[in-house]
Amino acid sequence: MPKHPLVRSLAIAVAVLFLSWSMASTAAAQSGRISITITKAGFVVGVSSGRGTLRYRGKRYRLSVGGVRLGLTVGASKATMHGRVYNLRRLRHIEGTYGAVEASAAAGIGPQNWVLENQHGVRLVLRGRQRGLEASLSSGGISLRLR
Repeated sequence: MPKHPLVRSLAIAVAVLFLSWSMASTAAAQSGRISITITKAGFVVGVSSGRGTLRYRGKRYRLSVGGVRLGLTVGASKATMHGRVYNLRRLRHIEGTYGAVEASAAAGIGPQNWVLENQHGVRLVLRGRQRGLEASLSSGGISLRLR
């Protein structure tokens, strides 16, 4: 930190302005909230299916969830996730494939944190719990569709 009081004050002011700007741009980018439940099963090839709800601009929209993962996948599990949707400018942009590379293991109940993005730049930041017995080192993703 600079020793001169004027330089120190200026540095603090710039830091506060930068933090305020970055927090405001993140808040403005949040578009909605999402809840999904996904059942996953596989042996080498993993498949996922489920449903969810999107809250966007004061309305609720039902979603269907599906997906395929390729790689080392053994077992079955169910994940219940809740989170935020960012960069959703049009409702139809929620639809698409959200890609991910996954390395996970679950035995019983465990926490899950996912950050996924689709081809429209829509980002999902999800947290929740997964139940089941599953080990996975795979790539693939989930697909969301409006119902």
